[in-house]
Amino acid sequence: MIKLNKRYEVIITLVFLMLISLPLYAGDAGRIGTAAGEQLKQPVGARDLAMGGANLAYTKGVDALYWNPAGLSNMESGFQAAFSRVTIFNDIAVNYFALGVDFGNLGTLGFDIKSFDFGDISLTTQEDMDGTSGATFSPTWGTIGLTYANKLTTSIQVGVKAKFVYESVPRAGGNAVAFDLGIQYKNIAGLQGFSFAVLMKNIGSNMKYGGSALTEKVVDPTTGVTKYYERVASSDQLPAFMSIGLAYNMDLNESSNVLFTGLFQNNNVEYDMFKLGVEYANKNDIVPFAVRAGYIIANDIPDNYKQLYTYSFGVGVEKKFGNAMIGIDYAYRDADIFDANNMFTIHVGF
Repeated sequence: MIKLNKRYEVIITLVFLMLISLPLYAGDAGRIGTAAGEQLKQPVGARDLAMGGANLAYTKGVDALYWNPAGLSNMESGFQAAFSRVTIFNDIAVNYFALGVDFGNLGTLGFDIKSFDFGDISLTTQEDMDGTSGATFSPTWGTIGLTYANKLTTSIQVGVKAKFVYESVPRAGGNAVAFDLGIQYKNIAGLQGFSFAVLMKNIGSNMKYGGSALTEKVVDPTTGVTKYYERVASSDQLPAFMSIGLAYNMDLNESSNVLFTGLFQNNNVEYDMFKLGVEYANKNDIVPFAVRAGYIIANDIPDNYKQLYTYSFGVGVEKKFGNAMIGIDYAYRDADIFDANNMFTIHVGF
């Protein structure tokens, strides 16, 4: 852990408060559906998903690699690994694997990879629009991330994550690079349990598709000359957003506590959101467990707009076996149009 005096704590806090006041992420509902790299918005990690994604300030360990990279520095063991899987809709599955290693005063490093499984899709062409040939293909979507986090003081944690985003279909593909930057400030001004967090997510390059699939062959009917034309794809922004969250962690007794969380999320290509979450955790000696719930409110949406995800809930258990800790988290997320999501995450630490 890096040692900073109180003056630097105040400076760091002011810098991040200034950052969140910058008009970089003016939400524009008119641009809904125009972002590239939509896979970046698919959450992973059942604990925080069960709390509606509101847990910026107390997300921790490898779970934090998606929700707030600063929380990676709060690993409860020297090494952690996690695996998560969820089917979102139409049998599209999302697989996620994460690793975290604590290097003490040097900080904590994390690696994660998220991939989509679309299954086999019938290949259609202008000549075979019904896919009667029986040929199939499967798009490739994936995100690879590398994260560094450290504790600047006993109260302040910071983290930065670099991500490579890749998407491809037969004979065409696109990629982009993005960054997440987060901070967690625990026990604000000495108030035990009160914390806040700031997150800037998916800040990076535009994504543009290219490849031979965008080349069109045209034969001049008069001269018989064959020409090839490249159809230029648009270059589109990633779904960036900024969040500021508050939380209160209240101890009920020596073995249980309740965590209340909330945040405001300012999106660049969709409606802004308020997210609320709660977690009750009981750390008894037999089987420590937690119960969680979350709720999402889209801001200023029109009457004819359907909010896809609204509420969530879940449970988690963990058990220590010698020097190893094994935990399983489950989250349920409703969906207005498609089937609800059921996510499981397995953690291992030692």
